[in-house]
Amino acid sequence: MAKIKKINYSDILNAKKLISVVCNDNVLSYRRLFFLSVPTTHLQNLFFSVYLRRLPETYVAFDNENKLKGLITIKAQTGNPYKWQIKRLFLDKNSYDTGKQLVDYIVAKFGARGVDTFYLSVDDNNAELIELFIKGCGFRACSSESLWAVSNVNFLVPDLDEKAFKTFKNEDANRVAELYNENLNSLYKYSLSKEYGEFKDKFLQGLHHDIDFKYILEDEKNKIIKAFVEIKTFDNTNYFVDTIIPNQYMDLFPYVLSFALKKITKRNKNFKMYIKNRKYLSSGDLAENFFRENRFELLQNNTILVRDFFKSVKEETTDYNSAIVFSGYEV
Repeated sequence: MAKIKKINYSDILNAKKLISVVCNDNVLSYRRLFFLSVPTTHLQNLFFSVYLRRLPETYVAFDNENKLKGLITIKAQTGNPYKWQIKRLFLDKNSYDTGKQLVDYIVAKFGARGVDTFYLSVDDNNAELIELFIKGCGFRACSSESLWAVSNVNFLVPDLDEKAFKTFKNEDANRVAELYNENLNSLYKYSLSKEYGEFKDKFLQGLHHDIDFKYILEDEKNKIIKAFVEIKTFDNTNYFVDTIIPNQYMDLFPYVLSFALKKITKRNKNFKMYIKNRKYLSSGDLAENFFRENRFELLQNNTILVRDFFKSVKEETTDYNSAIVFSGYEV
């Protein structure tokens, strides 16, 4: 049985050693790993509330010889303290059972305190990790999403009217959440629906390491939102575009992407543009067809794994001896 605790300063060196063994330097650099959790105040320990947990928290597991065997990082979904994402999981070789204990620990700990949904987005090629979460930890494969590189601009709309798009404001968050939830396929509404707070701009937005810009496209007559687009960057070179467009307005897709491309070009002429396709939205198939027709490059397919609290499923598991590395992104 592993000994699990919240990471502290004395564990950082061991954590770095573990990660350097199970993954290469390129992965370390690309994933922007952070090992420290936010210090917990005495008041928070006395009166725990998921509302007080906003930044990532990391927990480590040691064997009987006090050797670090794994670590896990989790974070509350921005704007929804009852939905938590598993951000990273690193396991040493022959540590499959340790992985199960780490996941079960955080599900039990935070589930008992009000969190009702845990999720992660995993590369389809990571079969061992998917096996661990589904058969070992009671998660289920909910849906999928993919990341595409915009490798050409054949879709560009000439004489684009940028004034048709309005800068997103927090008072628009409720309508954008409704737009998203209404376009979720029915099968996924329980687990993947979003609260309006998940669309609101972050508090002290300018102090975060990532920068995002949000816009809406409205019908001028009835003020119905036809499209929502978010443009995010971590380094002013790689830009990630996310859209919500109902089926009936998918003819506007080239128009929306052209707008995003124009906004990015104003910030940096030398950039890379990526776009996410949420296959659990009703427009997911139409978006994928558009990407293929325009010869975008498919970079990654991810499976979304979900555990809704008190809905665990136990199955026999397969033994794995290799190390496991996972570092994911928000859904």
